[in-house]
Amino acid sequence: MTVENIRENRGKLINIAVIFSLMYMSQLFIGSLPKVLLNLLFLAIYASVLSVPKSWWSGKRLFLAFLIIVIEAMTVLFLFHEIKLIYFLATAILSISVRLSLSKPSILGMTVIFVTAVLYIHFGSEDPFSIVSFGMLSIVIYITIRNRIQRNEMYELDKLHLAQLQEAYEQLQEASVTAMQYAVLEERTRIAREIHDAVGHSLTSLIVQMQALRYMMKKEPEKAEKSLESILVVARQGLHDIRISVHSLADDRSESGITPLKALLSRMEATASIQYEFDTVLNDEDIDVNIYGTLFKILQEAITNIIRHSQATMVYVRLTKEAGKIVMQIRDNGILQSSQPIHEGFGLKVMKERLEEQGGRLHYSAMEPHGFNIIAEVPMLD
Repeated sequence: MTVENIRENRGKLINIAVIFSLMYMSQLFIGSLPKVLLNLLFLAIYASVLSVPKSWWSGKRLFLAFLIIVIEAMTVLFLFHEIKLIYFLATAILSISVRLSLSKPSILGMTVIFVTAVLYIHFGSEDPFSIVSFGMLSIVIYITIRNRIQRNEMYELDKLHLAQLQEAYEQLQEASVTAMQYAVLEERTRIAREIHDAVGHSLTSLIVQMQALRYMMKKEPEKAEKSLESILVVARQGLHDIRISVHSLADDRSESGITPLKALLSRMEATASIQYEFDTVLNDEDIDVNIYGTLFKILQEAITNIIRHSQATMVYVRLTKEAGKIVMQIRDNGILQSSQPIHEGFGLKVMKERLEEQGGRLHYSAMEPHGFNIIAEVPMLD
């Protein structure tokens, strides 16, 4: 038997004991034998209704049980003129309704019901007005208790849904980070394939021509000289192809200028549903290619951290030129509170190292009332 079942059974016994005590104090078990037996029958029916599990009760069975209780109470009323039993009838029906119709019993609600019954039984008049007013008050109490419990259940359900939504959001953020990492890996794979194709083709051509050159030098020196010129052309072309591929890998071509920075933010918006604002008056020609490459990597790392940790819905990026340096500010509206300490994790350390390699600096701080602010400074090249 679970703890919940033990508590429920204990509550049922308390309800039955309270009704018995009230009936005893109201002297309903004193008098003629038929009267005492009918009142005991009323108590027994009430106890049996509470004792049977909720799953057993159907609409018809519950209606039949209420009908038996009402008939038994009316019999006592007409035969022995016991008006007080009407209060007990209303209290019993109300407490049974609360027990069977609500998923969780309300101790406070049951207490209010029994206290109200006690006040009416001992201080109320035995007239139709008191009986009707008690019935109306009982209905109001039942509706109030039911609405309160349903409101609490809806609150708990909303908390559960919010937790599930938060978990789904975190999974989506992780998936977004993975997608971005996969895109970077895919681009690097493409560049590696280009290097392989370019270098492999050039070296193969060089090897074949150099093997033929050994024989030409002995028999046909003039053709050997022409072949040497061809070999030089192939070597220069191979060197050119390698430089293009290496520059792409170093982000000199693919990540220079304003457009790649905006592309990073657009990808973040598409994959993580985080909106952004990008503000700058600079052009692609205003900043050195190497600085753009550094800024690209700083922004890339910052976006990764925002998606993973911040739960932000908005990111603001501002790129300016100030006193011989390029300044990029990255600000979000995430959950970091201004009073929370900031732990310098791997991402911030990588950003700081990249900037320090070029003589730059990294500043970061929590925002008011919440959010995170990063300022990356890179000195301009002479």
